[in-house]
Amino acid sequence: MGDRKRAGSKRVTMKDVARLAGVSQPTVSFVLNDRRDVSVATATRERVLAAARTLEFQPNRAAQSLRSNKSFTIGVIAEGVVSEPYAGKIVLGVQQAVQASGYVCFVVETSNTRDSGKAAVENLVKQGVAGLIYATPGAFPVRAANIAEDTPTVFVNCWPTNLDDAVVVLADEYRGGRDAAAATFAAGHRHVAFLGGPWGDYACRERERGMVDAAIEAGIDPATIRREYGTYQVSSGHDLALAVLADETPTALICGNDRMAVGALLAVHSARLECPADISIVGFDDQPDLADQLSPPLTTVALPHLEMGQMAGTLLLGEQQSRGRHLVPCHYIERGSLAAPRSAG
Repeated sequence: MGDRKRAGSKRVTMKDVARLAGVSQPTVSFVLNDRRDVSVATATRERVLAAARTLEFQPNRAAQSLRSNKSFTIGVIAEGVVSEPYAGKIVLGVQQAVQASGYVCFVVETSNTRDSGKAAVENLVKQGVAGLIYATPGAFPVRAANIAEDTPTVFVNCWPTNLDDAVVVLADEYRGGRDAAAATFAAGHRHVAFLGGPWGDYACRERERGMVDAAIEAGIDPATIRREYGTYQVSSGHDLALAVLADETPTALICGNDRMAVGALLAVHSARLECPADISIVGFDDQPDLADQLSPPLTTVALPHLEMGQMAGTLLLGEQQSRGRHLVPCHYIERGSLAAPRSAG
């Protein structure tokens, strides 16, 4: 009953808060807008805040924007992120980080635009957004639109090719690759093949670099690890695994991502081998509704898209722009596709 009454009642105003707190409306405005340049007694400030909580007062952000010439909108320039179920968590993370301060996100999808979103960015800046966040589903370079230096901008899962000292948030692909490989070697595997994404791709390069360091740490010569490169697709993982199995039978396959791991698993089955009894398989991404649904469930490394978005939002609203690259840890997830090799059993 109470909820229906509130839903049908008029909007709570600063006048209502002032009446309950027993103070003037300007005093309420000073307190709720955190005007530290105006002296308000501590007891009075606490009384106003208590009254606002009691009445469930919600500030009128549009009016505040007009009075303070300050926007409460964050523009998110998304290139293919919205259509990706796991990368979409970046946007969710940004919103979670900024909403406590009263900001909302306006997402612009640019993947199908002829100008790579240039016009959309310019429109957002003209509308006076508080800041911009560029986001992509995979870690790759982007070209930032020419905007004023006083518009805070953060790049998450990407980096600008035309800006120096930008604020960039990336997953720690190197550490994730190292953790996946270290777990594989710790399980006893020495005859390993790496089925990576495109040669030279940032994520592939970083994950492979982590694998090499993990091999050295485990006393394994990295040169003994066969390496093949593909396209991050299921068919690519399948074809690369078949090519490896035609020449040799490694005890473990470390794959560039979960899709490639699915293809590798199909290739292993077509060769009348079993995972993990004959060959262990490790992926990367922890793709929703895929990695944990396989048989056996896939050992993998989760990309921290939500945490990346949260960090991007926090950095954007920071008083000082913390320029440079900020790495967010990935999370190794142990499941049934990785086991000790048969010879070590």
